[in-house]
Amino acid sequence: MTLNKEALIGVIESIAKKLIDSEKILTELDSHIGDADCGAGIKRGFEAVLSELGELRNYDPPDIFKKVGFTLASTIGGTSGAMLGTGFIETGKSLSNAADISMKTIAKALEDALAVIKRRGGNTEVGDKTLVDALQPAIESIKASAESEEQNIVSILERACAAARKGSDHTVDMVARKGRASYLGDRSKGHRDPGSVYITLIFEAALERIKTSGNI
Repeated sequence: MTLNKEALIGVIESIAKKLIDSEKILTELDSHIGDADCGAGIKRGFEAVLSELGELRNYDPPDIFKKVGFTLASTIGGTSGAMLGTGFIETGKSLSNAADISMKTIAKALEDALAVIKRRGGNTEVGDKTLVDALQPAIESIKASAESEEQNIVSILERACAAARKGSDHTVDMVARKGRASYLGDRSKGHRDPGSVYITLIFEAALERIKTSGNI
């Protein structure tokens, strides 16, 4: 399996546009359990990514991930910038060290990124009401697909999206144990975690692009 550079850049473009369009919903969600700045930060970060699409063509796929990560980390700010930046950077690092690119090495790269995100978030786990509640199930789904030798990327991403959505849904009934939302205690219950939403949107945007283009 090869990771087509142009297809990858197309996926990143779709992710960026979808996240920019999500500003209002993310702001609304964050207004209940945060500083109401999540939407603006996400929009700012992914507008910066869009502005660099042409430059991304100068990089190979692992370095594209890293470049996007550094851009997000430096422009979004706060926890979202740190976590999203880490996710892209660590995925790129892991792929750089892989002998080849396959569904299994992609799954491993995502797992490696998840481990660093969880560590940087204060040993965050599923159930803490964070982006990990959507991200970990999605990555576990991709890993299971890779281990079963599944090669249909559309089917793989459809299952990952379903897992992310389910994980995000579960955050509504959780009491936050990490981040600013944790200061609210029981009052954080009844609100969806915005980080889990933008993670779900990232997987959905990737799926939508690949369904349209037919490759990756």
